[in-house]
Order: sequence, then structure tokens, then C-alpha cells
Amino acid sequence: MSAAAAATATAPEAKIEGQEATSALTDMFAEFKEDVEETAGEAEDPDTHYNLGVAFKEMGLLDEAIGELQKVCSAIEHGHPFSQVMQAYTWLAHCFVEKGVPQAAVKWYEKALKVKSIDDEGRLAVYYELASAHEAAGNKKEALANFMEVYGTNIDYRDVAERIKALKA
Repeated sequence: MSAAAAATATAPEAKIEGQEATSALTDMFAEFKEDVEETAGEAEDPDTHYNLGVAFKEMGLLDEAIGELQKVCSAIEHGHPFSQVMQAYTWLAHCFVEKGVPQAAVKWYEKALKVKSIDDEGRLAVYYELASAHEAAGNKKEALANFMEVYGTNIDYRDVAERIKALKA
């Protein structure tokens, strides 16, 4: 039997093994999520939802990450204490950008800019990410304005000068 014929003969078996692995992973994920929700309560613990949202994002599970981070942001909006407000807003925004809906990210980057505890470096980073989200959404005027906020403070920040030049072209 040739190598090609042998590979063809085992391809369906490999596909079945891959499907079984995916199914097992899906089952493990569902069980993990149920355990966390039983332990945490649905909207009571922003820290647990935040950690879960970050973990989901790192695993590439954007819808699940967005759902968990939205729970955190909702809790913040309802007055629940949370020590990482800016990070929650920016993680949620980043998930929306990564998912391909930068228009939804803009709201959360703007909220991050209003956090009282934001420092100068954090403010620059958020303006840059906000500009990038506007640019990805096709809002050149808003992108340029936000990149200019960064440029006005630090002309050497990342590639801000090149981004402005490209938008003006």
C-alpha cells in the first residue's frame, strides 16, 4: 500500500478522534462553567466573573468572555465595589475588537477614560486603543482625533506618528 493510500485510510479515523476530543473539551468546558456559576452566584461576585472572562478570552472563547466581562461591568454600574474597573472595561473592549465589532468597543474604551484612578500611561494606552477601534470601524475622523491625543502627549508612543500619517493620506 502506498503512503498516500495509507494516509487516506486513516484520515476518517483521525477525523473521528478529533471530533471526540472536541466533544470532550466542550463537555469539560460546560461542566467547569456550571461549577463556577454555582459557586459564584450569577451577578454577586465581579472578581470571579472578571477572572473567568479573562480566562475565556485567553482560551479564544470570545462570546463567553464578553458575557462574563459584561456581568462585571454591569455590577460596577450598579455600585458593586471592584478594584480593576479600567481593566474590566478595556478587556471587554478588546474582546469586541477581536470579535470584529469595534463599534461596540468604543463605548467601553470611553468609559475607561472616565475612570478616576486612571494614570497618565493608562490614559495614553486607552486613547491609542480607542483610536484603533475607531479606525477599524471606519471612523477616520474619530481615529485621527484620538491618535492626536496620544501624539500631543508623547510623539514616540508606539507607532502613533505613522498611524496619523496614514490617516491623513
